[in-house]
Amino acid sequence: MRAAMAFSLIDQAILSGFNLALSLVLIAHVPPSEFGLFSYALTVLLIVGSLHNALIATPIGVSLPGRPAPQQSAVLSVLLSADHLMRLAAMPLVAGFCAITSRDPLFLSGALAMCFFALWRETQRNLAFATHAAHRALLLDAIAVFGSILAIASLWTWLSPVPAMLFGTAAGSAAAVLLAARRQALAAPLAALRGYRTFWVESRWSLLGAATTEAQYRGYVFAVESFRGAATLGAVQAGRALMGPMQLLANAWGRVARPEMTRALVEGRIDDARRTLVLGTVGVLALSLIYLAALNWAWPMIEARLFHGRYPEIGLMTAAWGLVTVISMAQMCLGYYLQAARLFRPLAYVSVAAAGASGLALLGLATSVPPVYAVFAVAVGEAVALAWIVVLIIRQRPAPAAGLEPVAP
Repeated sequence: MRAAMAFSLIDQAILSGFNLALSLVLIAHVPPSEFGLFSYALTVLLIVGSLHNALIATPIGVSLPGRPAPQQSAVLSVLLSADHLMRLAAMPLVAGFCAITSRDPLFLSGALAMCFFALWRETQRNLAFATHAAHRALLLDAIAVFGSILAIASLWTWLSPVPAMLFGTAAGSAAAVLLAARRQALAAPLAALRGYRTFWVESRWSLLGAATTEAQYRGYVFAVESFRGAATLGAVQAGRALMGPMQLLANAWGRVARPEMTRALVEGRIDDARRTLVLGTVGVLALSLIYLAALNWAWPMIEARLFHGRYPEIGLMTAAWGLVTVISMAQMCLGYYLQAARLFRPLAYVSVAAAGASGLALLGLATSVPPVYAVFAVAVGEAVALAWIVVLIIRQRPAPAAGLEPVAP
């Protein structure tokens, strides 16, 4: 597990640095309204990616560990075929979301391309971690980042910054999939849909949880855009830009730890699974606090050289996002345990409650509250989710997860 964790941390460091660099370049070179447009497209990717993750990546992560090779092959033939179908089905959703803020053809086509290829690469990344091939995930993302940098640098010369970044990142993800994706025999489309019914028994709850989690954690983007406009959204998102490394740290741990906890639960080693959970959560939070302390120490230089006075109250906005992100990462880590234990239904209820709490709080943006209020509305939902998940883990000691038997294509 240590080697896989090392690969995962390096992988997430590369992605975190790249994503942070994209945001910082835009913050430094374009007005807040343009940065808000780019942030909106990324938010759509995160939302659709979370739904896709619930339907494809989560079944891969909890159905492969501890299974014999023939069962793994049968699972993958169904899920990877379904992956292609679901990515195509997601494109109208992406187009509809993006059309809310801009109907520029370059923006819409760039967002569609970015989402399609990023979701494909994400499936391959999760497959690599689930099959103890973390080095392949690192290769995928290294190719994606390098390819994206080359493509963006080229496109920047004849496209405006936002479309250049959207098409450039799409090109990087496409190159990664083309050069480093795992080759696997796929089920025919109709056979894949029939076979997927086995996984739907659990993934429907995972999907509900993902949808309500995104409503809770990303809903502020649509609320701010609707009530205050793209310029205010850019200001709110600028404060969040520096939090990327923290959240990706939790994701790095979860991609490695969830298969390990799944395997421990399948084998009846519940105490081992919980030990992994506690040690990982403490480690993630400790590193996050160190990062926030370093950010606070360097803040005078960051504010002067990056934001140039164009983002009022950016210090308060960043501090508020720091608080929200720490709470979010704690509940993310604990949520990985509930996924490993296949407690998708109670986890979905948690997400519904958290989304409702945040949604009600966000209605306050219709009044004259300051923009930072949106961040604290997100914090309300995160706190509700964290408290509920802690109660679930304390009260519920699940039986060893027997898992789902794959349906042959």
